[in-house]
Amino acid sequence: MSDILQPACDGEDGALGRPVPSAVNADAARSGPENDPGAASSAIIDLRDITYTYEGEAAAVINGVSLRVEPGEFVLILGPSGCGKSTLLNVLNGTIPHTLRGELGGHAVVCGKSVPDTRVVDFATEVGMVFQDPEAQIINTRVRDEVCFGLENLCRPVDEIMARQAEALACVGLPDAGDLSIFDMSGGQKQRISIAAVLAARPRLLVLDEPTANLDPVGMAEVFAVLHRLNTEFKTTIVMVEHRVDELADRVSRVVMMDRGQVVFDGEPWAAFARHREAHSEEAETIAASAWFPQVSEFAVDLSAATGIALAPGAMPLNVAEAIAFAEDVMARGVVRTAAEAVPPLETTAPRKKLLAIRNLTFGYASDTPILKDLSLELETGSMVALLGPNGSGKTTLARALIGINPVQRGTVYLGDKDISDLGPREISAEVGYVFQNPDHQFVTDQIDDEVAYGMKVRGYADDAIARRVDEVLDIVDLARYRHRSPFNLSLGERRRLSVATMLVLEPHLLVLDEPTIGQDHERAQHLMRMMDRLRERYGTTILMITHDVRLVAEWADRVIALSGGGIAFDGTPEALFAQADLLKESALLPPPIFEVSAALAKTHPERIAGPTLSIPDLIRSMMT
Repeated sequence: MSDILQPACDGEDGALGRPVPSAVNADAARSGPENDPGAASSAIIDLRDITYTYEGEAAAVINGVSLRVEPGEFVLILGPSGCGKSTLLNVLNGTIPHTLRGELGGHAVVCGKSVPDTRVVDFATEVGMVFQDPEAQIINTRVRDEVCFGLENLCRPVDEIMARQAEALACVGLPDAGDLSIFDMSGGQKQRISIAAVLAARPRLLVLDEPTANLDPVGMAEVFAVLHRLNTEFKTTIVMVEHRVDELADRVSRVVMMDRGQVVFDGEPWAAFARHREAHSEEAETIAASAWFPQVSEFAVDLSAATGIALAPGAMPLNVAEAIAFAEDVMARGVVRTAAEAVPPLETTAPRKKLLAIRNLTFGYASDTPILKDLSLELETGSMVALLGPNGSGKTTLARALIGINPVQRGTVYLGDKDISDLGPREISAEVGYVFQNPDHQFVTDQIDDEVAYGMKVRGYADDAIARRVDEVLDIVDLARYRHRSPFNLSLGERRRLSVATMLVLEPHLLVLDEPTIGQDHERAQHLMRMMDRLRERYGTTILMITHDVRLVAEWADRVIALSGGGIAFDGTPEALFAQADLLKESALLPPPIFEVSAALAKTHPERIAGPTLSIPDLIRSMMT
């Protein structure tokens, strides 16, 4: 085995697969050797009663957090947007308090070094940080140069640098990529390069802050597979903040949930997801209401409640295979059949009209390499449309053509009965709102309420009308308490909600959302989508959302358009899309877990389950009738 990932600290590295109980629980995390802060510790991370307040702020972002991580653990940190997860990660490499100024209190030791007394540069070979956006971390154009860059700055010998970069690339599954251009790589490959560049320094601790936020499902799976291998084969210690838990829950050894700057749960994955979300409470056992749960765990909890068949401790399903096994066991016991609940009739909706039409659109940033090729489609009023496809398939390129950012090179885009090429930015923006993938790209003021008001001000609205509308929208997106802050002092999830607010204030007929749920916790993602649904019902607004979140698509979209190879590979319902395995592979998509569970059960119990479904309640009803 290569020594590139051998733990650099002392201590036994027991296997930490799912069957092995977590070495630490909430009580142990709050106690050190004899509760003596100066005592020796084998822990990679030893935090006790940490508090941190950003410079210029009155309230602490993290308050009384204790966390002890032993060598070889894989720790997943969950919690609501703005609860202090990313702030906590920044403590682990000294960014707090040395770069991000503020007041840090408590006992903070990482890799045997006191965080307040150790410079960030001295953590460079101890703690490897991987961020949300790989392109924000990559600084070279060639893969080998990127992986070697950190070691070159540490003045390592050339032979050592070349050996380490080769080993690091092999560890992330890209052994022959050294001479490739990073610009030609997919999002998942770029993030794996970022991980390789960090691994080359042989850190004791790998810290990741939502590393798959910008990746398609296949890219996400690539990154999770690499992390799983690093942890299980090389015993790499990993601490990660991540919202996408469906493909991750059975790969981590421990889950820490945060809420309002505090740890509210610390234990094994099966225990973390073994009950319904609950509202915030001062009790340490309470699970944060806003945490994302694996869909298979939600299914198991609901099925257990519906049938009265309790799950044994440690038996909570964390993947599709385990959920199928639990469902089969429940059905084998002879589920009491009940009368099927009446399904309310579908509400009649107003007739839909054509809102936008694209005819034979071709576009490329270089004239000889078109990204979109002879593409045609129509959007109707009041529809909720999901635009899917691999990273680089042209989703954002198409969306920008709808608002005139990308000028039409060949073909036509009609907004109503008007050619968009004949309209100016002011006319287009009165009809179409666009929420950028990176919210920072659309902020133009230094205060939140001014940012929301900006669109109305430039259109000459009266001051009192602006004030009323701004207050209303800030309440809707839960940012009223931050109205006097700078947009750039918000978390990613909060900045995303602000970017949506800047468009909502104008009530456009078409609202384009580029990755609307990136950085959002479960509660706020659902709140955002309910808000979109109300816009659709109340004003007939058409919602076009570019997303990689298949659960979001399954729950909210009534139409799916999948791009591949510059054209439309699919246009239909979510149910029809997820039934086509070859198309999913071509489009870099994965079906929602409940679809896979229901498909498997439909094969073994066709007398009860007619076919795959995207709804947990529908599946449970079928099992019980």
